[in-house]
Amino acid sequence: MTMKRILCLALALMLALGVCALAEGDDLQAQLDEANAHIAELEAQVEKYRPFYERQIVAEYGEDGIVWLEDAQKQFDEASAMYAQYGIPVENYAAEIKQSIVESLVRKAVLDAKAEEMGLSAPDEATMAALTEQANADLETYIGYYSSYFAKEGASDEENREATVKGLADNGISAEALLKDRVENYVSEQLHDAVTKDVAVSDEDVQAKYQSMIEDDKDSYAEDDAAYNSARSGGEAVAWNPEGYRAVKHVLVKFNEDQAKQYTELQSALSGLNDELAALDNPKPTAEPAEGEEAGETEEEEAAPRTREEIQADIGEIGASIEALYSQLMPRAQEVVDAFNGGADFDSLIDKYGEDPGMTREPTRTQGYAVSEKSTYWDPAFTEGAMSIAGVGQISQPVRGKNGVHIIYYLSDITPGEVPFEDIKDAVAAAALEDKVAQTYDDQVAVWVEEAKPVYHLDRF
Repeated sequence: MTMKRILCLALALMLALGVCALAEGDDLQAQLDEANAHIAELEAQVEKYRPFYERQIVAEYGEDGIVWLEDAQKQFDEASAMYAQYGIPVENYAAEIKQSIVESLVRKAVLDAKAEEMGLSAPDEATMAALTEQANADLETYIGYYSSYFAKEGASDEENREATVKGLADNGISAEALLKDRVENYVSEQLHDAVTKDVAVSDEDVQAKYQSMIEDDKDSYAEDDAAYNSARSGGEAVAWNPEGYRAVKHVLVKFNEDQAKQYTELQSALSGLNDELAALDNPKPTAEPAEGEEAGETEEEEAAPRTREEIQADIGEIGASIEALYSQLMPRAQEVVDAFNGGADFDSLIDKYGEDPGMTREPTRTQGYAVSEKSTYWDPAFTEGAMSIAGVGQISQPVRGKNGVHIIYYLSDITPGEVPFEDIKDAVAAAALEDKVAQTYDDQVAVWVEEAKPVYHLDRF
């Protein structure tokens, strides 16, 4: 409630009381004087507390909309805690964060009011029932995830459940809070859909999107193998391919859990041994003796470095152990090679022998992985093996990688440059529509916020 409305209500109350008194009294002038004195006293009190009241307001909008400092401060404190988790001093960005918080609170309030005006703020009974069910399911997920955190040894399942529910509630997670979030998201979606339901794209929009995708992909993928592979593997529409890539599939004969653990430990030990060798080639300079200390005197006698021959012997033993691990996988890998050479379709071998989930889901199930000589996205052994295959339709020798043994199939070359429009037109049209929907909604929200004529008081924040 604004200061103006508080004053009006107070004055109305005083006048009403004065009229009642006048109707019963004889000395009308005396009663009028008394009423006016009360009104003047109230106005003085209002003026006295006005500065304190106004300091609590960080934004005003519409006829009487207010963003309170308390609400903004709460969000800023949460942002500060998040920054602190990552070791980032929030002071460096405080002004920008505060402005963003206040503007977002105004925006939300304007949208909430607009949803109510359009009759979208109160879901019907069936929708509320569905949202309530979803919120309860959300809570059960939280309970399952955090039960071990709140559980107490020796307590019953019911007692631990109650403790978990209470602990979650203390941290702002309850059925009521989750339902509130669900309802707010639903209303927001309804408002968004109401604004954008008639949005459509023209052929010109789609062509413009196609050209912008080409330019964006050139910038993103020309020197970034990881971004290119991430986009392809994630099913994004790629409008431009960099030079030198081929598409491959593979059968992975994978280390089991115990073998994988052994492999990791052996590789760690091997890394340490290689560091020892490097130290022999680049010995540390001998420290000068401290004042008053004889040369050669040390608090602790350092152990003499091992000889190169000793280190190489250990490296040989670890190499033999790694070889033994791979040898356990080779019979199955050889089955794949023999079956392919016998005419088996490679996809059928993936289905029968493969242990890489990426080869069972789209789009990589169909289009394979993209590999080039300069790829850094893959295990180097996999990249080398993929690029060693002489021609399309052929397979590699068994490749020993960090996850097991690969049999790699050369599926096709990836044509560099622009991807033909017809190959991706549906995805381009969908992306163009998504852009236009987003722009239409953002433009309408900007108009609504502008109409609310917000006034910001960030100096009070």
